[in-house]
Amino acid sequence: MKKNNDIKNKLFELLNNESFTSKFISGIAGDRIQNDKEKELFEKLLLETGGDLYVKLLFYITHQIFDIEKAKMLWDEIINHKEYLSKTLKRNVEITVAALDYLTNIKDEIKNPKLIGEAFIGKIAEITSVDPLTKLFNRHYLYVKMDEEIKRFKRYNTTFSILFIDIDNFKHVNDTYGHQQGDEVLKKLSSIINNSLRDLDICARYGGEEFIIILPHTDINLAKEIAERIRSGVENYFSGNIKITISIGLSNCPTSATTKKNLIKQADNALYISKNKGKNRVTIK
Repeated sequence: MKKNNDIKNKLFELLNNESFTSKFISGIAGDRIQNDKEKELFEKLLLETGGDLYVKLLFYITHQIFDIEKAKMLWDEIINHKEYLSKTLKRNVEITVAALDYLTNIKDEIKNPKLIGEAFIGKIAEITSVDPLTKLFNRHYLYVKMDEEIKRFKRYNTTFSILFIDIDNFKHVNDTYGHQQGDEVLKKLSSIINNSLRDLDICARYGGEEFIIILPHTDINLAKEIAERIRSGVENYFSGNIKITISIGLSNCPTSATTKKNLIKQADNALYISKNKGKNRVTIK
């Protein structure tokens, strides 16, 4: 199970990294001359990800995931094969052609070779980062974005806040009206939340009837205003036959915590307090 999760993580990080384009990879492979910015980016990625960079390079080209040591070895062998083919044919053989020829015909690493275009990469990225029911981002994407905010805080000392939201008495909705109606509530509530946010905010379905929102560049006071706007918006909309309210817990970096795990924990603790104090309220931790 852990290996499968690691593979999914590598795939997800690649698909959501705007740096990985066919142009960028062709520069690394020597198909064209890299500019100074691209060289700096390559050195930066290599420093940050180490051998994992070659796993991602090969996945982009082949849609196959190799372990780190093997990926580095194969990349070097593919570059040598590319140079050999180019010299023999007296023309540049692009990295995609060299990679598939080497891995298919020489190493027998790929049984059914596939070339993946950037449009397809983008489509997979969209599918893997979005919750299918609510169309909000999923938990993994949330974690990626939280890591980015933590890095930004450590480098620039920029604050951000998170809101942990839970639907009050949602089990009663499912038991009384059925799960299909419960799904409709989830979809509508997700839409209400999204419409209450700014363009820079990130909302994800954390699981079941739980949601987490990242509010970049947002201190506690502004985050509380946003949380109250969301809470009252939900209460006002669902004031008919199906009455829905939400409880919210709020935490802030660096006031509450400075790690992803502790920020979520503090927001969850604040949410617990909201529940215990009667629900349909915002609590800061």
